[in-house]
Amino acid sequence: MVEARPRSMIRDFHHFLREKGYAGSYDLVKKKVQTIRRGLGRQSGALFASADTPFAQVELLRIPLKGTPGSKAHLFTMLLGHSGRSYAELVPGCELATFLDCHRHAFAFFGGVPAGLFYSTRENPELRRLVGGFPFHLPVVDCGRHYGYASHPTPAFAPWMKGRLKRPGKILQKRFFPDYAFVSWERTNADMRDWMRLNEGLREPDSRPEKLRPLPETGFDPGERRQFLRLRSDSAVPALAGAAVRLGAPGRGS
Repeated sequence: MVEARPRSMIRDFHHFLREKGYAGSYDLVKKKVQTIRRGLGRQSGALFASADTPFAQVELLRIPLKGTPGSKAHLFTMLLGHSGRSYAELVPGCELATFLDCHRHAFAFFGGVPAGLFYSTRENPELRRLVGGFPFHLPVVDCGRHYGYASHPTPAFAPWMKGRLKRPGKILQKRFFPDYAFVSWERTNADMRDWMRLNEGLREPDSRPEKLRPLPETGFDPGERRQFLRLRSDSAVPALAGAAVRLGAPGRGS
């Protein structure tokens, strides 16, 4: 239950168990659920740090642009768990088509495709709107099928999410953008990546390369899923979702 319902509250598990005849306390359920979630976090941590089946973490942040009052952009980041290599891209909009294009750009930057991606939908409503809760939206599942990676929600107690030192989006948000005056999208992205290369905390190590899968000959074309791409910031499509995927298994549509 805990693995199949990652966004459920502990009180939901307690209520379900009481309906099945459980007479124990809420605190016992809480301790048990947290123990299971820590175990899942350790499993995901092993996947995230693997060189043979490398996983990456995808995040999306809203960034205020200095020099353009009232304007905000979205910062897409992808972090490879084993080597620590990271990709970042600042985009003006937050539509699903642009979001999936950022995946293609990140794979091209890394020179390959990781075995899986984690999405922090629990703590990020903007990302949850695009990706879906659990299960994910069909375009996201289709994109994973095209490139050959599995899509998973970042589990509770994921060890690499506890701090900010290894999360490129948080570092850029705190250290790069406050003093940077926006000029253009191309110039800002170029300056941001130059800053990342020079910054010690985000420097790309080349001594521990992971085994990435080769890129397909063509990029992902949403094509038949165009109606799913018209997601707006004030709406959601809860009924249109793909099938759930489990850790270590490739994503499949419903």
